[in-house]
Amino acid sequence: MDLGKPKKTLKGLIKRLFSKYFGFENGIDIANDVAVLYRRNVVIKNIVFVSNLLYSVVFFVLGFSVANPTTDWIFAIASLPITYAVGKLQSKLIDLDHNDLTKQQIAMYVSSFWIFISAMLVYVRIYAVGQNSLFETASYVLIYYALVEISLYQDKRLLANSFMSLFGFTTLIHLAVTYNFFALELTWQEFASELFTEGSQMSKEFGALILRTIIFCFFYAVNYIIVSIGQSIQEERKKELSKRREVQGDFTHIVRNLFNVVFQSAQSLLDPQHAKKVATVSSKLANYYNLDEESKLDLEKYSLIHLRFDEIKDLMMDTDTYDEHTYDLIKTKTDLGSKIGKRLQLAQKCNEMMRRHHEGDANQSFMDDMKKIQPEIISQIILLADCYISLRSISSYHRPYSHQQSLQFFNKELIGYFDYNLKETFLKYNEEMNELYNNL
Repeated sequence: MDLGKPKKTLKGLIKRLFSKYFGFENGIDIANDVAVLYRRNVVIKNIVFVSNLLYSVVFFVLGFSVANPTTDWIFAIASLPITYAVGKLQSKLIDLDHNDLTKQQIAMYVSSFWIFISAMLVYVRIYAVGQNSLFETASYVLIYYALVEISLYQDKRLLANSFMSLFGFTTLIHLAVTYNFFALELTWQEFASELFTEGSQMSKEFGALILRTIIFCFFYAVNYIIVSIGQSIQEERKKELSKRREVQGDFTHIVRNLFNVVFQSAQSLLDPQHAKKVATVSSKLANYYNLDEESKLDLEKYSLIHLRFDEIKDLMMDTDTYDEHTYDLIKTKTDLGSKIGKRLQLAQKCNEMMRRHHEGDANQSFMDDMKKIQPEIISQIILLADCYISLRSISSYHRPYSHQQSLQFFNKELIGYFDYNLKETFLKYNEEMNELYNNL
């Protein structure tokens, strides 16, 4: 019984769900600013929804605890429809137009405003009512949590534009709630006198307020720096992606043109019947040569790979749209096309050798050049099989040869192209080759 499989399935499900609801780059083109902002709006809306549910739980616990007045249950009940209504409003703003940058920016600012205000409201609710000291510190941390949520937009302009508003709100909350200076009902002269009296409670509280304000500003500055770095990296990624796509587009056009030239001129080499005969003979010859099993499999695939030409025909069609899926598909087909091109080169090598030797135009320079083309043993086996099949078949420049005539031509004209052990193997098992050809 495989106990690990359900665990892996659950892990995969969690990963997929996280990617779907909280993955910032899930299925988007990072070079498209509107698509990126739309995705961030959606993800941050989901984060806000989860955060608001957490706030509702906090209100629920506070509202139904013994230490609080019975009327506090109203906060717990009212927070749920408010959370739902805010979520619906965010969704409507985000979905107004997925392709309109201005509308997505409006949704971003509204969402950011609600993120901060909701954290403030939770803090005011907990701190103002009192008797909830266990929650007071945690609720104050929510203000910084809200700043982190806003920074997820990775937009330094948003942070810069929002600073004074958020700083003002925070200062107001400090004055009105945290230290409740407004309840003192002092004139400015009395306030100043108390403030500058050494050791007074007022001076201590005001010092603490200044410290909180400095920490807020430092935290905001660090967030701004992090967002600036992230945005700069994102811009560099966009530039790199744009350049890569431009290069890939040019490369695709070049490859398409090359494939058009190569394959249109090689139609005569795409004869399935001839290719299958070559594959059969080369496979048999590989057995006699004692080629290892892995190389035999490679030989069998390579000998027939050019018959998969139809799989890359659409690569030669023009397209003006490029995305990651297109590039992956082009890469796969380009890899296949390069292998097909190599196989056609090997077939062309056989044709060129046959023609030049029949015309008596194969000098030493030609032979040296031919031997440099695909000298690997797998290619040599396929080439030898192709030469033998070509000699035994009808051609535009020679009549079909008998087996003995083929051997004579091989020994006289072609023997210098092949590895010593390979040609010895072919000559040793030439009768078997003849029998195999007669049965094809």
